[in-house]
Amino acid sequence: MSKVRDYFFIDIEHLGDKKLFPYHLFVYNPNSDSTSPFLKANTPLVKDKLDFLEFILSKGGRLAVDKRQKNTFLTTHSYKEDDIEDLQEKVHHLEEERERKIKELEKQTQILGEVKFKEELLGAIEDNDFSALIERVRLETDTFSVRVSHTVSLASYLCGLLLKEDNFINRIVAVSYYLAKNCDMKDEETLGDLICAAFFSHLGITQLDYKLGSKPHLEYNKAELKEYKKHPNLSHHLLTKSGVELSDRCMNIIFQHHERNDGSGYPMYKKGEHIDQLSLILGAVSHIFEYSQGKVTGTTTDLKTVIRNLKNKTFTAGLEFEFGDKIYESLTTIINTESNSDNAA
Repeated sequence: MSKVRDYFFIDIEHLGDKKLFPYHLFVYNPNSDSTSPFLKANTPLVKDKLDFLEFILSKGGRLAVDKRQKNTFLTTHSYKEDDIEDLQEKVHHLEEERERKIKELEKQTQILGEVKFKEELLGAIEDNDFSALIERVRLETDTFSVRVSHTVSLASYLCGLLLKEDNFINRIVAVSYYLAKNCDMKDEETLGDLICAAFFSHLGITQLDYKLGSKPHLEYNKAELKEYKKHPNLSHHLLTKSGVELSDRCMNIIFQHHERNDGSGYPMYKKGEHIDQLSLILGAVSHIFEYSQGKVTGTTTDLKTVIRNLKNKTFTAGLEFEFGDKIYESLTTIINTESNSDNAA
């Protein structure tokens, strides 16, 4: 008995008038969900055998051919794959749903226009409302293919489930997503890795003392800072133990998101090309929002001011700059932080 997936089904009519075949014939038993040999290659299909085959088929059995002999079967009978129903490429219902969502996104894009990240981010900062940007990410990721990887499928699922409100994590997800695209990282696998990493990167903080999560980073003593720096390892450990199937790159982004280009980050103090660019993107965006919301200094700072200080490399306690030239340039050129009055001056 053999596995059904190793065979393709044919109808008896597909045999035509031939009685001798250069390939083996098998029959499928639906009761046992198994396939068994019926007629060896180059063995005549005599009347008794044909009658028995018709009897099997009348009881719900199926005639099958080994997939390894597909080309022999097709050549013998001058068929194409499209002529055999079981060889026709089947569209998964999720792919059909994806096609529908792509058309919906195209309609939305016609109404709203293409995403202009620079303008939309400026507007979001000005209004302190990232809802529109977050929603555009949700719509785009809803069209991700289900055939790329588990991580891409999970990213699409998480965005559909969670990108429904303007909050701290969703802002990081949305801005990281468009910043990566702005850096010409646009394929679904790359974006899926980044999205999942953005959702899971601070999972390890849940295993730390609650006080660390509510205390500004600059107020940590040495012991508290040492404890806080464990969270990338803890996030990585928890995800590994959970059994969630994430790509190696996604896990590395999570592990490296606090590494900095000059080696000043943690936990491995990596430098430059030894750090994944997506880790630097996630690290930069996370840091900007953390700084703006007072998680670093204890005092909230206008997001424009944070980016202006980053752009000008103005020394400010707790503000980090070392995200690499590509990320730094992308961050500082996306947003014109100079106001009209500044330009006039």
